[in-house]
Amino acid sequence: MPDARTNSAAADAAADAPEERKASVVVLRDFCTRFKGTQCDRCEKACPKSAISYTPEELPLIDTNRCTLCGICFGICDAFSSTRVTMLDLHERVRKIAAKGETVHFTCQENVFPELDPAANVVILPCLACLSPEFWTVVLSENIPVKIACDLSYCDGCAIAGENAEMLYTHAIHTAEIRTNSKIGFSNEIPEKENLLKGFTSSKGIDRRSIFTNFAGDVSDIATGKRSARNSEVIARFTERRERSKALNQLRFANSETINFFSPSGRAKKILHPKQQMLLEAVAANPAIAQNIPVQSAVLDKQLCEGARACMKVCPTGALSPDPGVGKTVLDQRYCIGCGLCIQACAACALSLETKTAVCLIPKNATDKKQVDNKAGGESSSDVKLDET
Repeated sequence: MPDARTNSAAADAAADAPEERKASVVVLRDFCTRFKGTQCDRCEKACPKSAISYTPEELPLIDTNRCTLCGICFGICDAFSSTRVTMLDLHERVRKIAAKGETVHFTCQENVFPELDPAANVVILPCLACLSPEFWTVVLSENIPVKIACDLSYCDGCAIAGENAEMLYTHAIHTAEIRTNSKIGFSNEIPEKENLLKGFTSSKGIDRRSIFTNFAGDVSDIATGKRSARNSEVIARFTERRERSKALNQLRFANSETINFFSPSGRAKKILHPKQQMLLEAVAANPAIAQNIPVQSAVLDKQLCEGARACMKVCPTGALSPDPGVGKTVLDQRYCIGCGLCIQACAACALSLETKTAVCLIPKNATDKKQVDNKAGGESSSDVKLDET
């Protein structure tokens, strides 16, 4: 069985590989709660090919002989990512498309035939199920026009993503629509790039002078800016190469095998999980939806807290930290992912889990809002350790 571990040399080799290199799946150890001590096995259960198991250290292990790169694990857990593009980068790409006044069309690779040349506003996914409810929530909260451009009948008997894929992406989309009171559209067609030679190569009854005149007019349109060069194949390749390089740089990790959440100053380092970051951005963009979003979060009883700091040592995100003024424990709910590890560690029973709404994540003052706008001041995926398969 393949070893899930890797080192910085492997990451460097991946970054220097040719652009035709096939995308691979990486395991981000800092985002795995099972690796930290929980019994979470959602990724194993969701994998359609039973390609995920666990190492003796409880780190997810991917069997590359079984893995079809469907990406379902991306939508299930932040601990998985593609070396081609991260979910946060994909969100940025969607924003850029919408900024041009275009509708973003999502499709899967099974719907893209060899003769089809998708336009630049088409996002091709290995499977629609690779996008989480948080991704769809932040996109809809920002009023980005999106459509699913797929023949959904291809989901039946899909050899890549399996029979549960349709249920997973349907649940993710439906959840986001309820949260935001918005709808995602559907289209039977995938937008294609404009082709200057289309209609000329098989023209009948048209003299060569007319063809040349029409073609010259189209070229003139490009020169005067009437046609956008954004659909250029060269630009598309450059964009893909840049995204791949950016993803690899973000997923680069330190040589250390251990995670030290306490800096020399005694302040806990904070790691913001991508799904939590998208949720924070969603409620920042549209605070009215917060009451529609249930979140599970730790609750700290300061009267019972003895300040033993055992909870801080096991917290995988740094949501629990010492108050620099009085030395007591403080909880930053923006970073809490509701894993429950702190509850197991607290001998004083000062911590519990409660289901709240995302209202508890809304900034209470201008300073907090600035922190959310800056992605809550947490560490990005560039600071986490990974395993590549």
